[in-house]
This record gives sequence, C-alpha cells and structure tokens, in this order.
Amino acid sequence: MASPGYVIYDPDQNRLKVVRPSETSTRHIRCTNLNPNFDHVFGVQIEGDEIWVLVGPKQNQRPNRKIGYRFSSLRGGHSRMV
Repeated sequence: MASPGYVIYDPDQNRLKVVRPSETSTRHIRCTNLNPNFDHVFGVQIEGDEIWVLVGPKQNQRPNRKIGYRFSSLRGGHSRMV
C-alpha cells in the first residue's frame, strides 16, 4: 500500500516540509504568501493532491482562510476564505 504523504509547517523557516505519496525524501515549499509575524497557522489539511494550510490573524481563535499547495507540483499559494 502506498504512503499517503505528509506535510509539516516549519515556522522557523516559513516553509512546508513535504513527503510526497510513495516517496521517502523530504522536499520543501516556501510559504511566501504567509507572514509568520502576523499570521497563525492552525493546521495543515490534505485532500488528495491538495495541501491546505489553515491560517488566520494571531489574535483570532480560529482560521479565516486556507492557502493551497499541491503535492504534484510542490508549488501553490492560492487561497480562499474559510
């Protein structure tokens, strides 16, 4: 059975550490549209090829937008309101 892949947000480097499905090497995606000084990362959600980073202002109790990336391209940065 193939590995589903996983993603971890690294706030020190402001990037995602990504292991693609069926791979073992760690790759990185820079989060250029996320500012760790003002935004709080509430979590990461995986939906098939899509990687969603749930973010909101630091003073919020919950996320108000999702920033999307893709396993297939290791790029992204599109967002939508939650």
